[in-house]
Amino acid sequence: MDSLVPHSGSVRQTSNCKFSSSISQKDLWFICKQGSVVELDLALLSLKKNGGNIDARNAFGLTPLHIATWRNHVPIVKRLLAAGADPDSRDGESGWSSLHRALHFGHLAVASVLLQAGASLTLEDSKCRTPVDLLSGPVFLATGNASDSVATEVFSWGSGTNYQLGTGNAHIQKLPCKVDALQSSYIKIIAASKFHSVAVGSDGQLYTWGYGRGGRLGHPDFDVHRYMVSV
Repeated sequence: MDSLVPHSGSVRQTSNCKFSSSISQKDLWFICKQGSVVELDLALLSLKKNGGNIDARNAFGLTPLHIATWRNHVPIVKRLLAAGADPDSRDGESGWSSLHRALHFGHLAVASVLLQAGASLTLEDSKCRTPVDLLSGPVFLATGNASDSVATEVFSWGSGTNYQLGTGNAHIQKLPCKVDALQSSYIKIIAASKFHSVAVGSDGQLYTWGYGRGGRLGHPDFDVHRYMVSV
């Protein structure tokens, strides 16, 4: 019986070693992808203790913040920023910052957190595109919290290659420019995308403009419309 006690203890010790080893294999990028706040807090404590780099890139050129932004994990993004992650750090493939990535995927809550942390709106990627150039999706406009709130002025910016800005030209608009054609309208909703844009007035009137191929503008012809046209 006495000879079995050390053997039992050695088995228990080996089991503990295996458990510790499996935990250590969960790197910061993996944790940010999975979205475990508890594991992230432990990993950040270990990183700080060992003097690690929170903006280190993985084999794909992505930082932990890039991954958390891509996965739309707001609590993870907040913790990484609080721990010193650089919101303007660019990835190794296209030169995108985390804000580029957030706006490209339409993760507006994450984008708001990044902007509050000082993320740059003018930082350009490898193709000279700012984060707002990649924004594509619905943008709800209102001047208040009431259900009848509307916008009396509309501004657009970014790439106007397909005349989707409503400014009448195909230039790149780096600064917000007022859309004069909508100045006398009361706009409830704006939807902006790569090839065309849509606006809905408070009276239910629908306006579309941009590249009309495939009938995406809802007009009988498939031409390019430089200014908004009522459907």
